[in-house]
Amino acid sequence: MPEINQELVEAFKAKAALVNATVVEKQNLAEALQYAVSVCETKAPAQLLANENVEKGPLGPNGCPTRVTKILAAPELSDEDFASLSAQCEGKNIACVREGLRGYLAGIDVGLTSAMLGVAASGTCMVNTDNEDARLAGMISEFHVLLLHKSQIYPDLPSIVSYLRERMSDGKRSYTTFITGPSRTADIERVGAIGVHGPLELHIILLEG
Repeated sequence: MPEINQELVEAFKAKAALVNATVVEKQNLAEALQYAVSVCETKAPAQLLANENVEKGPLGPNGCPTRVTKILAAPELSDEDFASLSAQCEGKNIACVREGLRGYLAGIDVGLTSAMLGVAASGTCMVNTDNEDARLAGMISEFHVLLLHKSQIYPDLPSIVSYLRERMSDGKRSYTTFITGPSRTADIERVGAIGVHGPLELHIILLEG
């Protein structure tokens, strides 16, 4: 595994903060899972689809009922890590899921995925989204939590060209997503809006190693 370049880490943190991403540092995956649960526990609950047959809570800001049970999607975790995450959610009105995310298209409260690498020059994360559930976890979640190893932070886009070529040259269909901050658009009358096409918040957890 490459060594950690602290200058790149600090540059990444600074650039990510400029695009309204929340960046935290954790020692290991166990601490990262605790953080994801905490984020889910403290956020306002997502609203429901009209035909969702689940227990309904108070009306949200748009007049739609909210879920009583929040959804934390973690499609990439191993069986052992997913069991650990689920155990932490017990008694907190949080349901952990890792497949069948098309059934939660009204919105997932928190989506937990991992980045292949980061780009210090822009605070960008490159994510392998070949798996549909992993793709949806980062697209339809209200809050997206991304795991990124510090050793996988590179200076700029030209420095990751070889990784892109490798992904595109194996002859298989692939999906690669570049994420820089939470979803943002100014399509309507040039008025900036957050969360229209994706997550309202992006939390990047920098892991040692």
